[in-house]
Amino acid sequence: MALISNDNVFDKQNRDISHLIYLDNNATTHEHESVIESMIHHLKSLNSFGNPSSSHLIGIQARYLVDEAREQVRMSINASDSNEIIFTSGGTESNNLAIHGILKANFNKFQHIVTSPFEHPSVINIIKYLQNSNKNIQVSFVQVNSNGIIDLEHFRQLLKPETKLVTIMHSNNEIGSIQPIEEIVRLCRQYGSSDLVIHSDASQSMGKIAIDVSNLNIDLLTICSHKFHGPKGVGALYVRQGIKLETILYGAQHERGLRPGTENVLAIIGLGKACQLISNKYLLNKRIEQMKRTRDRLYQGLINQFNQYDANVIIRNGNEKCLSNTLSLTFHGINAKQLVNKLNDRLAFSTGSACHEDTQHHSISTTLQAIGLPYKLARSTIRLSTSYMTTDDEIDQAIILITNAVKEQLSSLIDEY
Repeated sequence: MALISNDNVFDKQNRDISHLIYLDNNATTHEHESVIESMIHHLKSLNSFGNPSSSHLIGIQARYLVDEAREQVRMSINASDSNEIIFTSGGTESNNLAIHGILKANFNKFQHIVTSPFEHPSVINIIKYLQNSNKNIQVSFVQVNSNGIIDLEHFRQLLKPETKLVTIMHSNNEIGSIQPIEEIVRLCRQYGSSDLVIHSDASQSMGKIAIDVSNLNIDLLTICSHKFHGPKGVGALYVRQGIKLETILYGAQHERGLRPGTENVLAIIGLGKACQLISNKYLLNKRIEQMKRTRDRLYQGLINQFNQYDANVIIRNGNEKCLSNTLSLTFHGINAKQLVNKLNDRLAFSTGSACHEDTQHHSISTTLQAIGLPYKLARSTIRLSTSYMTTDDEIDQAIILITNAVKEQLSSLIDEY
């Protein structure tokens, strides 16, 4: 039986985190109240606990709830048919299923992949695995500019008749750069082979920008629930009609035979509700406006503070045409990891992607490397990400906390010399 470690600092100090300002929404978001209510209602229901694959009434009721959520996901991305939605355990599984599932069918043939150098680890690592295990797979990385946007001309040059898969994230999780997916698809259709499949990881984009798979004309799209106020442990993969995937898991014929295992009805209901909320374009735009307003208030507040100190202290990574909630800042001379640790009981933010922050040997992210940020500046970079729940008061407090902590670090460096 596992015991709680005595070294658990959180348990020792019994910290109250209700006062903590949360600006790490690209790592995860707080579940929306309606999402929580929908899941609690399901748990309390006496007639929906069944296995969705069962043919009796209790199973049929559970199946109805899964199908309802599938339709809610479909509507949120304007897919043509709810059967194009496959439920998964989250963004990582969706990315693995998309990439491995496409390439697996033709393992004995030469296959070329085009991707970017700053994809999520669940994209990069499955590609590395496939490349290392199969000599027939070749990978090309498209160049990106200093704002984190891929070079479309270089991308076009990389396409070849053997290109089987293009996988480019819809938006970057660290600096928020939004990729020109429609133009990428147009180039693929124009210069690529007839069987080239296009996948995009939209985990960070859902709920922060309108996604329309029909307009994008894309083949595969990854959705991650907990990035837009749904529950953790559930996601979806959009698979356009006519696209043939092979399963990467083995079991029964759930989810069109692509994702075996009894469906996580509770989490699927939560994902469906989260998607329903962003299907309302008016409400989605209100969210986007609120995120952008608080993000810009945060940036301008920090600029104002450091203009009095040294206008060159802050560098903004990326540009203003990025996700409405994302702010990547480099503070000359500071240690970002120390800054995060210094404020961790008052302000939640990160040095970059939460997917990289927990590694034993902390290194600069692939995103910061790709945009050409030198190591000294990369280690001085933080990511702040708001949500529609973020208040002006929280932003104003965050400005003071960050300013004081940064100036304290800079002063200590001066004292050392």
